[in-house]
Amino acid sequence: MTQGKWVKAIVLSVVATAACFVVGAQASPSDVGPGNHAPALKTAKIGGKWQIAWDVRLGTVRAILVLKQNATKVTGMFQQYGREYPISGSIQGHDIIFVVPFTGPPPYTIEFRGTVDADSDSISGTSRLADGGQAFLGHAGEVDEPQRPWTAIKGLKRQLNTPGKPPEDDDDDDRRR
Repeated sequence: MTQGKWVKAIVLSVVATAACFVVGAQASPSDVGPGNHAPALKTAKIGGKWQIAWDVRLGTVRAILVLKQNATKVTGMFQQYGREYPISGSIQGHDIIFVVPFTGPPPYTIEFRGTVDADSDSISGTSRLADGGQAFLGHAGEVDEPQRPWTAIKGLKRQLNTPGKPPEDDDDDDRRR
């Protein structure tokens, strides 16, 4: 073999080895198969009725979530004060996201993001106005886009023991020092 052919063989060998490392580094957790050490995260089962406590500016809203799950798609109803609002969203592993379009006036949509704790049949997370919306807070005409905490437990027999927390003062002008 000539020296040029040896150089080409070495270069091709190095390139092939590097390509194997790049392909291995780009593997995602869903590519992990039998015999590998990182198991894929199973999607949590969330279908059924849930009690929700949702902190809003003036206190805590309590409602019922009726969730339906089809693989990673989430649908259902948000039932509050005798009214029902449709839910649509998704779940990936234990991370859930869904939106609830409220009719208002004015109409607005709230996005709920949370993490399912399958061991305790609970979900906790934060909510915010969807689509970059802003909320009118009232007396001074200010606008705010807060993220509000929420929790839910599965079933209607257990009592949801999440006490309503007093809202934080959203008005910077009359904070007492």
